[in-house]
Amino acid sequence: MIESKTGGLFRSDDGGITWNKLNEDRSLRQRAWYYTRIYADTEDENIVYVLNVSYHKSTDGGKTFSTFNAPHGDHHDLWIDPTDNHRMIIADDGGAQVSYDGGDNWSTYENQPTAQFYRVAVDNAFPYRIYAAQQDNSTIRIRHRTSGNSIDIEDWEESAGCECGHMVVDPSNNDIVYGGCYDGVIERLNHDIEQSRTVNVWPDNPMGHGAEGMLYRFQWNFPIFFSPHNSKKLYAASNHVHVSEDGGQNWNIISPDLTRNDSNKLVSSGGPITQDNTSVEYYCTIFAAAESPG
Repeated sequence: MIESKTGGLFRSDDGGITWNKLNEDRSLRQRAWYYTRIYADTEDENIVYVLNVSYHKSTDGGKTFSTFNAPHGDHHDLWIDPTDNHRMIIADDGGAQVSYDGGDNWSTYENQPTAQFYRVAVDNAFPYRIYAAQQDNSTIRIRHRTSGNSIDIEDWEESAGCECGHMVVDPSNNDIVYGGCYDGVIERLNHDIEQSRTVNVWPDNPMGHGAEGMLYRFQWNFPIFFSPHNSKKLYAASNHVHVSEDGGQNWNIISPDLTRNDSNKLVSSGGPITQDNTSVEYYCTIFAAAESPG
């Protein structure tokens, strides 16, 4: 698999002396630096698997592919039993799943503790609850203890934000949670009345655009936090520090640009071949200013 302007899937039948390009479908090399895994079947030379957001299977030696999904997306690794090509294990952002019929059916990923947490937060409830954003999954909140014998999946519930974000709980109301998502998205969730609304600093999600097109340059997992001195002050940080005193309804800028603001660096991220403006890969790093008491 070659990532270039004329790249694609190549096959050699003479030990690498010569190569023939069989397929140049971009879906096989989407985000090539992140995926690019190809596997030959252990029993049939014409069965080929390519892993990506979905996984792709060819039965004609790579000329054509059909697209499939295991129980979770973002497929990164595959093991095929050398003695039984119907027995496989696939690894993805949800964990790992097993198939005994060549991928027609996969086991669940909910039987393994493979959630990846960036960070955790807690509230002031009793028993207190733990909050975390799960890589490539929802955010969660869960009490740190239950009345049963164990804490199980039934004890979890989704909360504000998405996989990458910081989460903070309103100091005056344990049921109001603020959660970040991509590039400046902020969700305010009131668990008590099941009301959700976005309270972004700026009403725009610039994913897909270069940094030069952003009014405020928010990172993929930008900071969100309450003041330890004033429970009404909610902060969010882009290349500026922003503050709200009305639950995110209105925001004010309280800092200058905290980056170098170098226009030569504020360009579309990625390739000349593959662009990737998700803000995961480029960072306009900022350092939140410490607030003084009072």
